[in-house]
Amino acid sequence: MIIYILVLLFYSAGSYLAFTRDGSELSLWILAFGVVLDIAMLFFDWTGAKFAPRLGEGDLASKVMRILSYFLFGVGFFLRILPKIAGFKLLIALAVAVWLVFFIRSLTLHIKRRKSK
Repeated sequence: MIIYILVLLFYSAGSYLAFTRDGSELSLWILAFGVVLDIAMLFFDWTGAKFAPRLGEGDLASKVMRILSYFLFGVGFFLRILPKIAGFKLLIALAVAVWLVFFIRSLTLHIKRRKSK
């Protein structure tokens, strides 16, 4: 669970820097670290690693939200390179919001499953 909190901190810090410094390169690096760490956790989940917490397991809506956030991050990064900063800010805000909804939904489902066992 600590790794997902790190991902949340990377997303929060990166989006804060993206909004306050108009999409600085540092914000892209911090957001990219969060995305890579989140994709690594998704990969560990798919391979069945025992040390990786299983967030979103068996819930189609959570999986769709997670993949949607990756897509929004990718398009946002592309808009930042173009340099369309307003579109970049909007897509980063949407991606972080979608990922946060995924995280909260998956965490509540994870806690409910744990209590039922």
